[in-house]
Amino acid sequence: MSLSDDPPADYDLAESRDPVEADPAYEGYGAYEGDEGDELADLDEFLRVCAELTGFDVPELRATGMADEHHRTALAHRVRDEHALVHLWYVGAWPGEAPSSARAHDGGLVWRTFRVAPPGSAAPGHGSWSEAPEGGAPRGGETR
Repeated sequence: MSLSDDPPADYDLAESRDPVEADPAYEGYGAYEGDEGDELADLDEFLRVCAELTGFDVPELRATGMADEHHRTALAHRVRDEHALVHLWYVGAWPGEAPSSARAHDGGLVWRTFRVAPPGSAAPGHGSWSEAPEGGAPRGGETR
């Protein structure tokens, strides 16, 4: 995975194809909402597929609190692919779009992966500014 969402310089959009348009019998991801073959219109199936793609199990995906919102986001996009789903779960936004909410950003799997809180998402606690960081010296070099 690259650090940029831009396609590589040798990427030819004309060569990309929608598997549903190429093969009407295609039953995998890419069917559109309302199609009889759209297995991912079902939230449980959507989560099962996303668990396979992200490496997090279904209960972990549900624990983010974003299952319903991400499901709606995925269904709202006519062109769907696995890379976009992974991006949605890890970053909290569909590729090329801003997160739908601060909650979507804060619920991104990237934070769970690195075991850190999203920047600015949780206050350190009242009065924490007056305490030296753990292992650090107080301001001005003073010692206690």
